[in-house]
Amino acid sequence: MDAEEEIEQKKKVRRGRFEQHILDNFDGQEVWFQEKRVQMVGEAKILTDDWGIRVNFESTDGEVFSVSGRWDYLVVYADRLGAAYSGWSLTTFCPYPEWND
Repeated sequence: MDAEEEIEQKKKVRRGRFEQHILDNFDGQEVWFQEKRVQMVGEAKILTDDWGIRVNFESTDGEVFSVSGRWDYLVVYADRLGAAYSGWSLTTFCPYPEWND
């Protein structure tokens, strides 16, 4: 197996393991987006494919943007989703309530 086939296999395994959890817990839900010291609440719309996920985020203030992550770089927990090396994350809770004062 060459390196490219190995990467594709790894992505396929991680997609099988995490796709439904991501869609059930983050897609269409009110979540908190965080990137460095930027934090905002809004709705995440998540699209998945063989490559990974694409998140279309609309904050409650009306700001709209997209972020993405490849399957083998996603960091997935019960209440947190992010992409390694990119710096963004989604959580089902407010990570730093003190920043909202």
